[in-house]
Amino acid sequence: MKHTVFSAMHLGPRTKQEDCLLDGIDIFQSDHLEEKKSIDTDFLLLGVCDGIGGHDFGETASRFVCEQIKNKFNRSMFSAENVKACLADIQSATANHLPGNCGTTIAGLMVKDGKTIAFNAGDSRIYKISKAGIDYISHDHSLVQGLVDKAFIEPETATDHPLKNIINFGIGPLFEDEWKNPKIHIFEESMPENACYLLCSDGVNDQMKDQEIFDLLMPSPIENGNNLLQALLKKGLTDNTSFIILSAGES
Repeated sequence: MKHTVFSAMHLGPRTKQEDCLLDGIDIFQSDHLEEKKSIDTDFLLLGVCDGIGGHDFGETASRFVCEQIKNKFNRSMFSAENVKACLADIQSATANHLPGNCGTTIAGLMVKDGKTIAFNAGDSRIYKISKAGIDYISHDHSLVQGLVDKAFIEPETATDHPLKNIINFGIGPLFEDEWKNPKIHIFEESMPENACYLLCSDGVNDQMKDQEIFDLLMPSPIENGNNLLQALLKKGLTDNTSFIILSAGES
């Protein structure tokens, strides 16, 4: 099955790139990237990691987790329980390989035999895009999302909330206590015809409303991937900014 992937990342105003991308084949941690590729495979694995800002070695944590996912995930473990178990193994490995005060988000997507499993920890996001609209299929592990979940604030106010960047779950030594009760979010579905998915660090959705993202990408998200990047640059980046667009199951 042929899949088309558009990957983009930009350093933004930061002095180092703490985002890391896995585009199904390669791992990227670049100051600037725009790349489109076609991948013919029956198993595809994508990932976006965002090293936690304000903590030591965020770039090391994001790359380590991307590399671990690339090495450990495979077509034989295509189930929600296997995903959770594998991420728990990666979390355990961080204790021996990463400094104590670092962590990263992860937003990942596996595709196999017309089915998808999306998974995330932290506030990097996964969207499904179709003619009908844009659907947010991951779930932020953040202080503000917790307030939304408990109906203390309205979803519309979350984007501009002053505490929106406080993350309460991810992968790395920073989150050791939270892994006593892991909160990995899993979304499974049969892949719709002409499915498109967007995985992104919060540098994207902090700058763009969901409807803005949809309007920029439609009707052809892969071909319009550069439109999204240029619009983000025009608005003015406030963080490392990275995303992957997948057009799945093309003949």
